[in-house]
Amino acid sequence: MGKHIWGAVMSLLILFAGLWLMQSPFAFGYQTGGASWADSTKNDFWLGLAIALVSLVGVVLFTMSLVEELRVLGVMRRRPAPQPAPPVVPPPYTMPQPTSQTADLERVLLPVVTALLADMAERRGMQSQPPSDNQRSTPPATPYPRSEGEGR
Repeated sequence: MGKHIWGAVMSLLILFAGLWLMQSPFAFGYQTGGASWADSTKNDFWLGLAIALVSLVGVVLFTMSLVEELRVLGVMRRRPAPQPAPPVVPPPYTMPQPTSQTADLERVLLPVVTALLADMAERRGMQSQPPSDNQRSTPPATPYPRSEGEGR
């Protein structure tokens, strides 16, 4: 287990060294801001970037091996795989039992609904009979008079 810890710590230190190498020309003033990079600045930056990336991979790999070693020793447990949830089947629909509020609402609305039904039946009865001449409210349809220049 010690080899994993030492490897992760040393890789982390090398990561910091690579980051320092990337920014050292700017920290020491060898490279002025806004000017094109000198050859030594390019060398320090790109070499520092390569060192930082390799050491970052080392930190990740050493940490993963440390975690696996701790699992083997029983210090850490592997997370259980999530079990798929059983499908939820909604219960069959049942008619709700009337409550006192429902009964009160039905008692209040029953006369209104009865009056509406009677009114609808009365109107349907009037529509089925042709209206007589004295019951017509609109005059019979007559053709529109044509203007002088139309249709001739």
